[in-house]
Amino acid sequence: MPGRKLAFIVVCVLLAASAFAASSKHNAAAFKPTQMPIIQTLQDYPRLITGDTCTVAHHQELMYFIQSWVVGSELYKAYQDPEQTCTNPYPFSVEEIHIALHIHQACEITVSVDVETADNTDPSCPFPGALLSISQSYALSVPDSGLYLVSIPLDSAAVVDEPYFAGFYIDALATGVTIDLITDEYPVLCTGYNIWDEAVGYIDVNDNTYFSFPGRMVLFSSGTTGGGGGGDDHPEPSITLLTPQANNLILGDAVIWGAETSGSGIIDYVIFDYKGTGGWTQITYDYDASRPLRNGVDPAGSGTGFSTPWNYTSLTEGTYRLKATVFDTLWRTGADSIQVYVDPTPPSMTFADLAFFDKIHTPYTLTMLSPDENITEVVFERKDASITYDQSLLTLNQAAYGGGADGDYYCGPVAAAIAIKYWYDQGYSYLMREGASVLPIDTVVERLAQFMQTRENDGTYDEQFLLGLSQYILAHGNEIDIAVYRDPDYALFRTLFQEREQSVILALSGTPGLYLTTAGVSGTPDALGQCAITVSDPISGQLLGTTMRDGGDRAEVYYGGDWHPVDLIITLEGDGHSVTRYTIGADNTSGDWSMEWTDTALDQDSLYFITATATDATGHSATATVLIQYDATFTAGDYNGDELVNLGDVLYLIEYVFKDGPAPIGGAGRADANCDSNIDLSDVIYVIKHIYGNAPQPCY
Repeated sequence: MPGRKLAFIVVCVLLAASAFAASSKHNAAAFKPTQMPIIQTLQDYPRLITGDTCTVAHHQELMYFIQSWVVGSELYKAYQDPEQTCTNPYPFSVEEIHIALHIHQACEITVSVDVETADNTDPSCPFPGALLSISQSYALSVPDSGLYLVSIPLDSAAVVDEPYFAGFYIDALATGVTIDLITDEYPVLCTGYNIWDEAVGYIDVNDNTYFSFPGRMVLFSSGTTGGGGGGDDHPEPSITLLTPQANNLILGDAVIWGAETSGSGIIDYVIFDYKGTGGWTQITYDYDASRPLRNGVDPAGSGTGFSTPWNYTSLTEGTYRLKATVFDTLWRTGADSIQVYVDPTPPSMTFADLAFFDKIHTPYTLTMLSPDENITEVVFERKDASITYDQSLLTLNQAAYGGGADGDYYCGPVAAAIAIKYWYDQGYSYLMREGASVLPIDTVVERLAQFMQTRENDGTYDEQFLLGLSQYILAHGNEIDIAVYRDPDYALFRTLFQEREQSVILALSGTPGLYLTTAGVSGTPDALGQCAITVSDPISGQLLGTTMRDGGDRAEVYYGGDWHPVDLIITLEGDGHSVTRYTIGADNTSGDWSMEWTDTALDQDSLYFITATATDATGHSATATVLIQYDATFTAGDYNGDELVNLGDVLYLIEYVFKDGPAPIGGAGRADANCDSNIDLSDVIYVIKHIYGNAPQPCY
C-alpha cells in the first residue's frame, strides 16, 4: 500500500517528538452529550467568498464531547466526498480545513492542516493516502473557554477529481491545556482516522481497541468548484493603500482603505495588519468588495470596498507599519504597506455648550472638552465668514467627453477636472502643464479618466477616483494635498469648504450616483434645517443651486427631485495655501480649557468661525471648529433663551451655578447678574429681586 507508506513518512516527522505508550494515552477517554452551540471562531486568513464556494461536511448535528482523548500531538483525518454536498464539483479546489473543538481554558495552540488522496486499495474502506497539500503552522490565541470552530487555510489549494481526506494537526499541548473533540451520533467506519504514535499508526476512531467514538468527528473542508475559477484569464492581485497615507500622523478616527488594482475577476479577500516593534498583528480581513460606481446615470450601489476602521487606542504612541494583503481564489497574493505615526491619546477637542449656527453675544466663555490629559495649550481663533461664500468654478458637461456615449459616465473625471482648474487658477500652474504646454481642459478630463479607469468601468469607483486623482497630481507637480472623509455631516462640509477654503467634491449615492464639485454656500438653515449650496453639475453643465441637510447618519443633497446621501467628501488644497484667522485668546492652564471672549467689534447677525487648536506635550495638535452667528439682542436676565425673564431663568441659573448645568444662552459671562465679576449665589438672589421689582435689570 504505497499511499499508506507515504502518509506514514509525513506523520512520522510530525509525531516523532511526542510518541509514547498508547495504553497510557487514551485509557481515560469518555464521551459526554453537548448542549452548547459553537459560539466562537478561531481562524487565520479564511479564504472563501466566491459564488462557487462549497462546504464538504458529512457530519450531522453536534452531539458529544470526546473527553480525555486529545493529548500531546494529534493528527486527524476525515473522508471528504464533494459530490455529496456540491453541484458539479470537479475539479474541486480544497482551500480550507475546519474542526470543532471544545477548549477548556484560555491558552495558545499550534495547528496546521493538510489534504491527502483517498487510498482505495480496499474499495470498501478508503484510507489516507498521498499528501497533496499542507499548510504552515499557525499559533492561535484562545481567549477563553468555549466551543470553537477552528478554520485554517492551505498554503496552496489542492485540486482533486475524486474524494480525498482532510487532515487537522494539533501540536503538543502545553501542560494543563484540555481539549475535547466533537462528534455527531452516527458512527461510520472508514471515515475518520487518528494517529498520535508511529508505533500505533492510524486507527479508525469509530472502530478501535482504545475507545470507539459514538459518532463522526466534526472535521470538514471547503473550497471552490470548477478548479478555482480559471486563474489563467486573470492577472495576479495587487493592492494600493489609499488611507491613511504614508507618514500620516494618526490622531483621530482611522479607516484603512485599499484599492485592488489588478482588475482580476477572482479576488477573494483582503487582510489588514499592523506592526510595531514586534511581528505583524492582524486587524481584520474583509470579504466584501462591493462599492459604489458613480456615473451620473445609474444607481450608485453600496459598500465601502476593501476597508476597515482601525481601533488603535490600546497601542502605545509611536511609529507603526500598516499592511494590506489581497488574495485571489488561487491563493495568489499582492501587498502594500506604509509607515504611520500613531497617537492613541490625541489632543482632540469639542466645544462645550456651543454648536453650529448657535447665536451668541459677547462676553462669552469659550470652553473646550478633551479626553487628552497632556494638552499644554489651547489657542482660540476667529475667522470672519461672509453670509455667501463662492469659489469661481468652471462648468463642464460630462456628455461632451469620453468620445460620445462614453461621456455619459464621466462625472468623476469631470468633477475632478473642475477642482484641478480652480487650483490652477490660484497659481498652481503645473496642474495643467506637460512640458512647456498648457493642457486644454478636454485633455485634463481624459487624463483623469484614464487614471480613474472610467471608460473601462462605465463610471468611476471611489477607490479609482481617489487613486487616479492622486496619480494625476503626482504626475503634474505634486503640489496639491488630497483628503477624504466618510459619512460627513453639514458642519464638516462647511468647515472644509468655507473655513479652510478647500475644493470639496461630494460623492452622492442614490439614483443617479454622481460626483459634484461645490461652488458656493449661503446663509443659515431654513425652518426645515436645509442650507443653500451651489454645485457645478456635470449632467447639465451648469451651476446648480440646491440645498443640503443632515440626514440620519450623514449629510444629504437634494438633486434631481430626491435626497442623495453624501457618502464621501474628497478635498483638494494647494501646498502652502493659508487661511486668514485672528487670534482671540489662549489658555495654557490646567483643568478646563476656556477663555472669556470679550470682542465687541462684531456685527449684528454676522457669521464667524471659531477655531480652537489644542497642542499636547508631544507637539501634536488638533482643531475643532464651530460656525456661530453674532446676536446682541439678548434680554438681560433671560438665561434659558425663551425671551422671558421669570423663575424659569432663576432655576436655569441655579442649575448652572451649583449643579454644573449648561451656561446661560449667550455665554457663561451673562450669569454675572450683579456685575461684581463673580458668579455665585449673589447673582441668583439679584435675579430674584429683579423679577419682583426690587433690583435693576441684570448685567449683560
